[in-house]
Amino acid sequence: MKAVVFHGKDVGLKVEDIPVPKITSDQILVKVAACGVCHTDLHYIEHGVPTFKKPPVVLGHEASGVVEEAGADVTNVKKGDRVLIPAVLTCGKCMFCRMGRENICSAMTMVGNHLDGAYAEYVAVPAKDVLDLPESVPLEEASIIADAISTPYHAVKNRAQVKPGDTVVVFGCGGVGINAVQMATAAGGYVIAVDINERKLEWALEFGPPRRSTRARSSA
Repeated sequence: MKAVVFHGKDVGLKVEDIPVPKITSDQILVKVAACGVCHTDLHYIEHGVPTFKKPPVVLGHEASGVVEEAGADVTNVKKGDRVLIPAVLTCGKCMFCRMGRENICSAMTMVGNHLDGAYAEYVAVPAKDVLDLPESVPLEEASIIADAISTPYHAVKNRAQVKPGDTVVVFGCGGVGINAVQMATAAGGYVIAVDINERKLEWALEFGPPRRSTRARSSA
């Protein structure tokens, strides 16, 4: 299969032919429909932030696709199902997982970091972690849900518990921040979006829309 393989900061990315992943009995093979580019990927590529799996490694952790093959023990999905792949995979056994706090699993692994990710035609992941996608949700747009949308949702709804009338300041209107703006607005918050990039502030006004936008410019 074709894959974009990361060989470390000094070499960068190369499009290569690599073997299709082999799945275990509890895994599924997903034909990737789309995979978002997270700023974390750029940190690996441009800033030398190390991946847990030493290069060469296939990056990409914001993925959606269609089940191509299911392991012998898999019962929750089948070939042809449309699925969303979470960025973080959990053990399901540690104290935090048993408490329903999989987001802080003590043995979590990350697609495209600990193991080969979804900048490829196929990716292998545990079946227990994937989420069904309804036909009404386009696969390409769905790819970023498990990271750039779930993260700000958790921050706005679960941590901050934004209510109508609350004032919310969002610093940085990149991929996660712009979704935080939208979600805080939807929750009824009075949103102040802060960024030094004029284009991102325009997006905040368009997609929120926040009640107010603070246009902060760099003095450099």
